[in-house]
Amino acid sequence: MNDIFEAPRSNRPDQERFQVTDTHSLDWQESGITGFQHKILYCDDSGDTETMLIRMAPGAFSDYHAHDRREQLYVIEGDFYDQNHHYRSGNFIVREPNTNHIAGSDGGGLVLLIFSR
Repeated sequence: MNDIFEAPRSNRPDQERFQVTDTHSLDWQESGITGFQHKILYCDDSGDTETMLIRMAPGAFSDYHAHDRREQLYVIEGDFYDQNHHYRSGNFIVREPNTNHIAGSDGGGLVLLIFSR
C-alpha cells in the first residue's frame, strides 16, 4: 500500500484544484424507498464513481437489491443493517458489484456511501 503522504509532484501549479461541497447547503432528496434520503456529494463525468450521504429514518427498510458498482459504506451515526449484520457508528462495509443485499435501520442513521468501478 502506498504512503498517505507522498512527495510533491514537480511542475504543479501553486494552487491545486479541489472540489468542496457544503453538505449543509444541499437539500435531502427522496430515494424512491420510504425512509431513505440522500445528498449527492460527488459524481465523476463517467458516472463510475459517486459519493453520497444516506439518511435513514427509524424503521427504514429496503428489500433485496444489488448495485453494478462496488459499494463502500461508513456509518457516521446511528445504526444500519443488512442480512448479515447490524452495524453501528464507526463501522465500514465494502460490497463487491452485484452483491444482493437488504438495507435498513432500526433507530435511524447516517451513512457515507461511495459507489465505484
